[in-house]
Amino acid sequence: MSTITQEMSIPEIVAAHPQTETVFRRFGIQVAGYQAIEHEDLSATCRVHQLVLADVLAALNAAVQ
Repeated sequence: MSTITQEMSIPEIVAAHPQTETVFRRFGIQVAGYQAIEHEDLSATCRVHQLVLADVLAALNAAVQ
């Protein structure tokens, strides 16, 4: 089992764990159509969306357990 980290990009996370797309949607992050998504790591995306990184990481890692 792999752990999702703040250094990973959203496309990288979703490619490895498709079930995380629903977690991103729950936090208001659109996986498709978000142009900066290819260049941002998860930490940057959380800052842009004013989300608590620890909460997002916890939800993502729970989804891949």
